Amino acid sequence: MGKFFASVNILSCVLQFGILPATSSFTEPSMLWKGMPMVMLVMTCLLAFPKLSGGSGNGDLTLNMVASAFLVMKTMEFSVRRMLDEMVYVPLDYESRFLGKEVIGVLGYRFGKSAASLALSAMSSFGAVGPRELSYFTTGAAGLWLGTAWRLGNLVPTRAQAEEAYKKMKNER
Repeated sequence: MGKFFASVNILSCVLQFGILPATSSFTEPSMLWKGMPMVMLVMTCLLAFPKLSGGSGNGDLTLNMVASAFLVMKTMEFSVRRMLDEMVYVPLDYESRFLGKEVIGVLGYRFGKSAASLALSAMSSFGAVGPRELSYFTTGAAGLWLGTAWRLGNLVPTRAQAEEAYKKMKNER
C-alpha cells in the first residue's frame, strides 16, 4: 500500500512540476477541464467492460485493473485538478476567493465525498451492489462529469480572451 501511494506521489510530482508547466503554455485550461473526465471515463469503461481492454479472462475485475484506475484518478486529483482549481479562483476578489474556496471545499468536496461513501457503503452492505455494479456506477458518474465539464469548459475564456479582458480592466483604472 505504501509503494502504491509513493507511486501516486511521484507521478503527481512529475506531472505537476514537469509535464503540466511545459504543456500549459500551449494548452487551453478548458481542454484540461474536459480532458480529466475523458481520461476517467476511459478508465472506468475498462473496469465496467473489461473485454474492451483485450483481456482474455472471464471478464471479472482484477485488483490490477482497479488499482490502475485508482492510480490515474489520484494522480490527476493531486496534480491537474489542484492546479485547475486554483486557476478558477485567481480572477476573483479577495473575499470571494477565500469564501468561495471554503464553501466549495466543505460542501462540494467533503460533504459530497462523505455522502457518496455512505450511500455506496449502504448499498454494498445490503448486497444491492457488487464490484461489477459499482463499476457501472462509476462509468455513469464519469459520463455525467464529462458532460458537465464539457458545458462548463465552454464558459472558460481562452487565454487571448482573458488577456484582452485584463488589458481592458487595466486601462479603465
